[in-house]
Amino acid sequence: MPELPEVETIRRDIEPFVKNKAIKAVREYKAKRVLRGLGAKGLEKAIKGKTIERVERRGKYLIFKLDSGGCLLIHLGMTGKVLKVPDRFVKVEFKLNNGKSFYFSDIRMFGRVQYFDHYPVLKLGPEPLADDFTAERFGEMLRRRKANIKNLLLDQKLLAGVGNIYASEALYLSGISPKRKATSLTKTEIFKLHKAIRRVLSEGIRHRGTTISDYQDASGKSGGYQHRLRVYGRSGEACPKCRSAIKRIVIGQRSTFYCPKCQK
Repeated sequence: MPELPEVETIRRDIEPFVKNKAIKAVREYKAKRVLRGLGAKGLEKAIKGKTIERVERRGKYLIFKLDSGGCLLIHLGMTGKVLKVPDRFVKVEFKLNNGKSFYFSDIRMFGRVQYFDHYPVLKLGPEPLADDFTAERFGEMLRRRKANIKNLLLDQKLLAGVGNIYASEALYLSGISPKRKATSLTKTEIFKLHKAIRRVLSEGIRHRGTTISDYQDASGKSGGYQHRLRVYGRSGEACPKCRSAIKRIVIGQRSTFYCPKCQK
């Protein structure tokens, strides 16, 4: 599933393409499953003639803010893409008044396209790259949490945008085992983990996301951060620090990669 760096990369790609352009028409390609709320005709009626003022990101969501006050919300799910050039898995086409279009593509159709006549209320935790996400605030968020730290990092209601890849990488950089209970973390460890989360997410954005299988940017190109991953997807390979074998375990039904020596 695309995580914060991938969605932010798409946002930065697509916003200049659609900003200050009006939506001329909406065309659906057997996509009733991804169109939530309104169908294709209802969606077109709601947004036709409306101008896209800006594109925002909240967690793993893209929010197209319209001049009417309404918003087009897109969640990529597992394999969704927002593209400037169509591929063979396009489910919804949004035609613009300049003769161009942007597209929502999704081979598995777990993604979501939805219209709101107001700014959507999303039950998400703070943005991990925002200025107000401090180590002190992070510590308060984790206080009295009995779950293991890996599962908590994936909880979007606790912290928005972090997924399996970047959680594994952040825990490795901070030297914390993914099996640790949040209540067992010291203030120093929380500070290190806070710093590591912000670091790996920033690196992911800088390298235009991680392509493991399906992720592509708005131009249909792969990201580059997969070549810099330290532990994720590297089971059996040597740890970059101590050369011990990286292990794969399952936590909360998700694959987790870590170094048993560096992350005791």
